[in-house]
Amino acid sequence: MGRAADRPSRGPQKVGLLRVFRVVVAVARYCARNAGKLLLLVWLPCLLVAVCQIALDYLALAYPPRLPNWLLSPHFNPPTWLMAVAQTPWGAMVWAFVLADMARSNADRSPSGVRTVRAKVVLSLGILLAAVIFSAINLLDGGFRALRLQLLASIYTAFEPSDELLNAIGRTGEVVQVIVMAAVVATIYLAIGGLLRSGIRGMAAAWRLTRHNRLRVFALFLLLSVAEIALNAATAPAISWLLQRFADELFWTFKAALIRQLVDLPFFLLWTVVYAVTVGIVLGAFELRPPAETTPSRAAKPI
Repeated sequence: MGRAADRPSRGPQKVGLLRVFRVVVAVARYCARNAGKLLLLVWLPCLLVAVCQIALDYLALAYPPRLPNWLLSPHFNPPTWLMAVAQTPWGAMVWAFVLADMARSNADRSPSGVRTVRAKVVLSLGILLAAVIFSAINLLDGGFRALRLQLLASIYTAFEPSDELLNAIGRTGEVVQVIVMAAVVATIYLAIGGLLRSGIRGMAAAWRLTRHNRLRVFALFLLLSVAEIALNAATAPAISWLLQRFADELFWTFKAALIRQLVDLPFFLLWTVVYAVTVGIVLGAFELRPPAETTPSRAAKPI
């Protein structure tokens, strides 16, 4: 009995560790229960995204070309590097609306309602800064994709490997990119969430809150990235059929552009909301968790 009493309690430490699959279930449950409210919150940014996408579709695909070749890229839809920047203000606005609504809900159950008021005050500045960060992430992702294609072309020119080996190298590059981008997103998305919730100081606070949980946060965003890739692959045949059936025209038309972007818009809406809700749930859980109990000789190691 004496030995058991001398042992440090591990309960609070276990409670403080992130449970990846529980977070995924919590995100799915929140989105399902609040689907109508979320749509009402984000309809305006999504409409603005659609307008921007149709305008860029015209600039990138109409004939004669309206954009120089260096601005064109097959890694975006519409196929221009400008997409990495054009949709981010509206995506940041979606995040701000969703996180502010989640903060209001939390304030009803806790004495930390001041955070919601402050989030409203810095909303416009936070959206602009978040849009810049989102744009940098999109450009990094597009740059990695372009680099992978250049490396594959260089490998083929220099060594002329078999198609099977070249495909294997290409898949390996895709896997590496998914892992690297998941690490980038796991680090930066929580910082963006802290920015939109609490201002500039919230960015550093979000990083401190992930202590003991950084590997788990990475695993969470890697899981979301894999789910996004799987959904895109599963829906690709249906989307390809729709585009060939209704939007495969010789010259650019508004109808075809509208169809192309309306097909893409639900995915933008889904994953923007899912990532915003994930960040809100993770930050809320970290802020409410009890501190881990440690002893000087056996302190918990950060993960």
